[in-house]
Amino acid sequence: ISAVVLPILFAIGCVKRKETITVKPDGAVTVSIKYEGDKSDFDKGDAMPSEKAGWKVSREARTEENNQETVDLTGERTFKPGEELPGSYAAPNDPDAGLYLKFPTTLTRERRKDGVYLHFRRVYAPRDWAYVQYWADEHIDDNIKKLGEKKPEELTHEERVQLIQRFGGVEAYKQIELAQRALKESDDKLKPDHWLLARRAILTVYEEGVDWDAIARQVENLSEEERDQAFEHESQRILGEARQAFVTSLKRDAGYDADQIAKFEKVYEQATKYYDITNNLSGHGFEIQVTMPGTIVASNADKTEDDGSVKWEFGGNAFRDRPYELMVTSRLPLDRDEK
Repeated sequence: ISAVVLPILFAIGCVKRKETITVKPDGAVTVSIKYEGDKSDFDKGDAMPSEKAGWKVSREARTEENNQETVDLTGERTFKPGEELPGSYAAPNDPDAGLYLKFPTTLTRERRKDGVYLHFRRVYAPRDWAYVQYWADEHIDDNIKKLGEKKPEELTHEERVQLIQRFGGVEAYKQIELAQRALKESDDKLKPDHWLLARRAILTVYEEGVDWDAIARQVENLSEEERDQAFEHESQRILGEARQAFVTSLKRDAGYDADQIAKFEKVYEQATKYYDITNNLSGHGFEIQVTMPGTIVASNADKTEDDGSVKWEFGGNAFRDRPYELMVTSRLPLDRDEK
C-alpha cells in the first residue's frame, strides 16, 4: 500500500537466500549458501550462518547507485555421515536463538530389497502471524486499499488523515497483542481487570492522545525520504507514549514493583523482536536446491533441474502460521555384499 503510511508500520526486508545442498552416497552433506540483501536485514533480521557455528563464511559489502548498502554473504559447511544437520542458523549460546527461523533438517537412510533409499526432509517451522494480521484485515478495508493505491500527491488532506489513522489503529492492536503475550509469559497470575485497564491505557493514547490531523499536515509537502523520516519519528513517539501508559497502568492498578516491570519489559522486547523478524522474513526469497545421489524416486519440489537436482522457490510468508515442508527421496543400488 502507499508509501504514505507503510513506514509507520512495516519494515519489510529484501534478502535473496539461495542454498545448494549436496548429499553424497555415504550420507555426507555439504550446504553452500549465497545470500544477498540490504545491510540492515543482515544486522537486525534473522540469524545468518557464521564462523561461530562452524561455517566458512565470506561477507562483502557494496554501495549501490542509490547509496543503498548491500551485503553479499557466502558460506559453506560439510556435515559428516550421521552428523546432525542444522535446524537454525543461530550461533551457539545466542540468547535470541528461540526467536529466529527454525528449519529442522534430516537425512535418513533405509535399506530395502531393491536398493538403499535416502530421505531428505526439511520443515520450516510456522511463525505466528494471524494474531496481528487479523487487525490489519479489520482496519484496512477495500476503500482504504483504494486510497493506498493513489500517489501521495493525489491524496486530499482528509484522505491522508484517514489512511494514517487507520494504520495507526492497526499499530495500536499490534502493540496490545505483543503486550498481552509478554504479560502471559511474565505474569500468569495477573488479574483480568488489571490487564483490561492496561489495555485501555494503550487504546486511549491512540484514540485521544494523537493529533492525526497534525501528522497529516506535517508530511503533506515533504519529499519521500523526508516523509519516511517524519513517519518513523512519529511512530516511535506514539509507540513510546503508549508503552509508558501501559506500564503506568500496571504500576497503578496492578501494583507492579520495579522487578515486575523489568521482567515484563524484557519479555516484551523479545515478543517485539520475534514479530520484527517474522515481518522481515516476509521479504526474503528462498531458493533451495538439493542434489541427491542415485535416482530420484519422488519429491514435492517445484521443479527438477537438468542435472537431476530438485529445487523449491518460495517467500517468507510460506511458513506463516503453518509449516512448510521440503521432501525428496532417492534410491541407490545395493552393493554386491548387500544383495
